Amino acid sequence: MTEQTAKQQRPFHETIVDAILEASAPGEVALLAKMIKETKIPKGHDEIIVAWRHRQDDWGLGFGHGVVENPLEQKREAERKEEEKKAKEQTAATATS
Repeated sequence: MTEQTAKQQRPFHETIVDAILEASAPGEVALLAKMIKETKIPKGHDEIIVAWRHRQDDWGLGFGHGVVENPLEQKREAERKEEEKKAKEQTAATATS
């Protein structure tokens, strides 16, 4: 990968949010829905959910039902892991004191 190519690449959540905001054709929206439902999303969950919900009104009520559940579930899991990590760090710090 060249340095220029690396600079042009962005995190998934930034790219998918832009794609959501630009999508208009039913096929585009369906493909985005599939990607969001089936992709491991490392961060940017809230941004994706907000963009999807904002555009859902434009596309018609009910379109893409169930799309926000994957990012919500992954966000909760990330928060749970972060809490566990902090608890372990606190336990380790207390044990060494």
